[in-house]
Amino acid sequence: MRAEDSTGIQQTTKYSTAVMEAVRLSLFVESNSTQLDQLIDTMTKVEVMDSYLDSFGHKVKGKEVREVVKKVFCADLNYISEKNYGSKLSIYPISVMQSLRISLNVDPDSTEMDTQIMAMTKNEVMDRAIEAHNYSLTGEDTRVVINQIFGVNLDGISGLEHVRISIYSKGQWILQGDTDLFIVSSNLDDVELYLATTAYFKEITGSNQFPDSLKQTVMSFGFTYNADVDHFIYRNPTNESVPDALKGQVLGSVVGTIHELIEIYSL
Repeated sequence: MRAEDSTGIQQTTKYSTAVMEAVRLSLFVESNSTQLDQLIDTMTKVEVMDSYLDSFGHKVKGKEVREVVKKVFCADLNYISEKNYGSKLSIYPISVMQSLRISLNVDPDSTEMDTQIMAMTKNEVMDRAIEAHNYSLTGEDTRVVINQIFGVNLDGISGLEHVRISIYSKGQWILQGDTDLFIVSSNLDDVELYLATTAYFKEITGSNQFPDSLKQTVMSFGFTYNADVDHFIYRNPTNESVPDALKGQVLGSVVGTIHELIEIYSL
């Protein structure tokens, strides 16, 4: 995989020049040294994110976090905020709401400003939440906040990087590889979840038919098959974003099926 730096020049490393320089320094080598680049390529995305965040110093603002997320995960939080994509919620989790209430100088348990909070852009909610914690959130805590506000589970994405699942979410590809076997995607507000096979799946199996065991599993979760577009679809009956717990169950079932296919077809 090749990345592009800010000049548009292709790099031979997995990440852009800015990311590589920051991570190299965190590993105590010169920023322009390629000595540990192979090691960096084996690091998880959350490890790379944390190293990059550390390069900004002790206090990291929302704008800087969004820059890191885009460069490491290729997930554009600014775009999600601008388009108002992402989690469809009546209210954010209580920890976010309390942070925002504090930022608006009201009691953390007061609901008087909640309508105003829910009308804010996701970027503003994120910025205020980080500021309320004095810009001192850890990388792990920051990822929790991002998931709570944007519905982008960076820890989950990091864990799926090499399992051969393509992820399309919030109007953009988050993970995609030529030898991926399944596509998990969602509509713009995450109320609907989709599961499809890839062209590579059809190439290696000779069919685009889902394995029976996977069919039965996802149908037990409430998915239905849409023959017109050849994929399974789930719509959350509450008309809110599909919970992470269900997404995790679906992805776990898909990963299990992929392991079976790898054994059967010696992939």
